[in-house]
Formats: sequence, structure tokens, C-alpha cells
Amino acid sequence: MSPWIWFLLTLLIELPLVLIFFRDEPRYALLIGFLLNLFTWPLLHILIFYSDIDIGILEFAVAVTETIGYYIMLNCTWKKAIVLAFLANMLSYGAGLLLNKFL
Repeated sequence: MSPWIWFLLTLLIELPLVLIFFRDEPRYALLIGFLLNLFTWPLLHILIFYSDIDIGILEFAVAVTETIGYYIMLNCTWKKAIVLAFLANMLSYGAGLLLNKFL
């Protein structure tokens, strides 16, 4: 399966959560969510394939990076940014694990 299919699946899981958390400014929030994933997703996969860093640490770093991005770009509280970023990344990572197991 093409890596970009996995990226699309990530977006299908994470962007609806962005909409739920930022109902007041949906278009801008979706743009920020998309851009953050466009930055973190390829970087994560490059590091997965070309480094020995544990995937759990990499996923944690992605969630932290996205937390900072949401906090700065969407001018929200740290709590909201942390919950969104970690929830979205846990769900997309979990879905990836399940799909890899059954495909």
C-alpha cells in the first residue's frame, strides 16, 4: 500500500477531531491540522525507517510538536492543545497498528 494512503487515513482520523475541538473556526483549524500533519507525518516516517529511535518516542515527539503547533497557531489553552494532539495521535497510531495487523 502506498505510504500516502496511510497519510490520507491519518488525516481522516485526526482532522475530524480538530473540527470537534475548534468548531468556531473550522476552516482555519482544518488548515492548521493539515499543515501540522504534513510536517510531522513524513518526518516521523523518515525517522522510523532511517533511525533506531523507538516508535513510541517518535509518536510522543509528534504529539508534542503538534501540541505546540495547535497552541501557537490556534491560540488555545495548553490543555486543549495537549488533549487534541495526544488523542488524535493515539487514535491514528492505534488504527495503524490494527490495519497493519489485519492487512
